[in-house]
Order: sequence, then C-alpha cells, then structure tokens
Amino acid sequence: MIYAIDTYGYPLGFKVNDSNVPSSLTLNKIGREMIKVEACHLIGHQREVVLTEGGGTAWRLTSDEGLHLKGTDLAPLPFGYFNAGLQGDLLNRIRYYSIFLNMPLIDLKLKLDNEYWLLGSFVDGSGKGVANPTQIEIRIKSKLTDEQIIHLIYRAVDSSPAIAFLKSELKSTFSLTINGKRKVLNELIDPMVDIPMDPFLHYSEPLRPIVGNESETNIIQKLTSREAGEVSIAPPGSSSKIIRNIKGQGHFVDNLGKTEIESWLALPGMSHFLFTTDEGGAVAPSGLGLLSSGIAFCFITQIARYIENMKLNVSGVRLVQFNPFSISEGSNQDSHVGAAESIETHLFLNGSLSEDMFEKLLNMSARTCYLHATALNSLHPKIKLIHNDHDLSI
Repeated sequence: MIYAIDTYGYPLGFKVNDSNVPSSLTLNKIGREMIKVEACHLIGHQREVVLTEGGGTAWRLTSDEGLHLKGTDLAPLPFGYFNAGLQGDLLNRIRYYSIFLNMPLIDLKLKLDNEYWLLGSFVDGSGKGVANPTQIEIRIKSKLTDEQIIHLIYRAVDSSPAIAFLKSELKSTFSLTINGKRKVLNELIDPMVDIPMDPFLHYSEPLRPIVGNESETNIIQKLTSREAGEVSIAPPGSSSKIIRNIKGQGHFVDNLGKTEIESWLALPGMSHFLFTTDEGGAVAPSGLGLLSSGIAFCFITQIARYIENMKLNVSGVRLVQFNPFSISEGSNQDSHVGAAESIETHLFLNGSLSEDMFEKLLNMSARTCYLHATALNSLHPKIKLIHNDHDLSI
C-alpha cells in the first residue's frame, strides 16, 4: 500500500488493538517479555510500525525525517523515539523505587542526550554508523538525604532494561526475504528461525484508530518549537565525522506512570516532538516500546537512504523486529536487574536486483544504522545527579 502519513488525517500514533493488559515489565515484575515491531516503508522517508508490547496492546506509530534528509518533517525522526524510550523507561524505574522504598520525590526533571556520527559514504560502500555514550542529567527535589537519593537512583538504573540495552554488547541477527524467497546470508548472523508473516500480508488495509479511544490518539505531537536557523541538506557521506546530537527532556505527568518527553535533533531548522508514555497502564506505549520502534525506524531509514543514493530498483521495504527484555531479582532484597537481548530482524525486500546486491543492501544498512551500532557496543551512560540543586557524583 502506498500512502502518506497524513493521507487519512489520522494522528501520528494511536492504539489499534486494546488488550488493556500492560506489559509486566512496565509494572516492574520479574520476568521476560518480547516486544514485536512490524514496520513498513511508505513514501519518501515516511514509515509506520505496528508495535505490540508484551501484554498484547498494539499501537500504530509513524516516523519521518526532517528536511535535512529530504523528508517531510510530519512525524518524529527515529532517534526521537529511541531518546524518548530511554527516558520513559528510566522514569518508570525511578517512580517505582520512589514508591517501593518509601522515598517520595517533590519534583523530577530528566534530560537525556544521544550522540551519533557517520564515517564514510553510502555511495562507495564505506559508511559506518557510530554511537557515543548517552548523557543523562537527573534533577530531583525532595526531603530525602543525598545518600537516600543516590540509593534510589542506583536501584532504578540497575533495574532498567533500557539502560541495560545501552550497557550490553548485543550482536543483532537478520533474515532476508527477496521477492518472497528467503536468502542464505554470507555475512550477517541469521537467527535460523521461522520467518514471521510479512507485514504487507498481515495488514491488508490502512490501520485505523479504535473507536471510543480518542483520549489515546494524542500520544505523539509535533510542537511549534524549532531549532533556530535554516535547514541544510545532509551529504551522503564525508571523510570527516557527520555528527548528530539528539536532545530530550522528560517529566512525570502523574504518579501512576504517565510521562511527557520532548525530543529533537540539534540541527538548524529541526522540529521538536512530544511523546507520551504510560508505564503503569495502557493509554500510551511504554518506553521500551518507543525504544524498539526507534530501532526499526532507523534501520529502514538506512535502507531508504542507500536505495536513494544508489538509485536501486527496490520497493516494498518491510521488516518484523523482535526485542526481548527481562527483569530478574538482584543480589539485594530491594533490587532488580534489567536485561536486554539481541535484536532479531526479518527484512522483506522486492525488486529486480541480483541476490548479492540485495544482501549488500542489508549489510550496508546494518553497518550504518546508528541504533544497531548502539546495541553492538557497551556504552555505559554518563549520569549526572542533582539533588536540591546540589551536584552529586555517581
């Protein structure tokens, strides 16, 4: 199906399946759950996913690129989803331990910055995406002691599967289906499992919001805020670093798990977007869901950029991605340990290229995807904690 994000006038994100059962991980329960992301390339740099979280609730989410990549800037860029997902999940863990340890907080503000850079070129096949450690600032006001706040934050960070994703070395696996036929891969690791249903076959018509869930259709908003300056078109490659800084800030909306997170690309002319997560119910996606969606969106962007720059005859780009996360008991009575496992991606491509060229497209996209690079490397976040305007070292 070929249509634009705004063809039907639907919101940028909305619920498509209502199980009313939140993921057990968002509720900080011990266990393991799978997040499934079914993604389709639409037109230009526009994409949509169906995000199904562990509890069964499903969401349709959309992404676009800014004018610097010749996108239409209608929806958040993939980095925005990933940035918001990290914040949502960490805020959830802080909220949980604040209640569990009986350490009430008066106010909390979170800032989170990601930095990525590209070396080489899409055109000559030398492109490689690189990620730097995430920078986090947690600013808290409370009547607690500094030692209590440090204890709370350590517990929250240790229990966050999203933070575990940053810390772990996770080698992604891939399968490739070309014109309906699976190809044996020569370079990347194949998970050697059955291929899931192609999203094109799974969803035969455009997704629509559930009638009666109007309050759950405002989960992603484009804000009027923009970065100062004029947009410049990004080059397909460079002999020096092409750096991308993603900035975000978030806070609790209530004490039940709802958050609001603003995220943007720090380049001239870039738009700001607002995400809502729900870490205690099912009125918005979870942070882990947004994080997983961002990875799928980013991977499709790399595929689309390579197709565009190399002028390849490829269409119908789709994928199904699985992200396993878990929480286990820690060594102390009041501690949990969050964990993330390798990303499993099943890519579906159509066109008239040779099989070797199709595989080269997969390989290049995996190598240039900043978020797969994040997964591949152990990138311990740098955390700055400010309590009652006092800077604490952790």
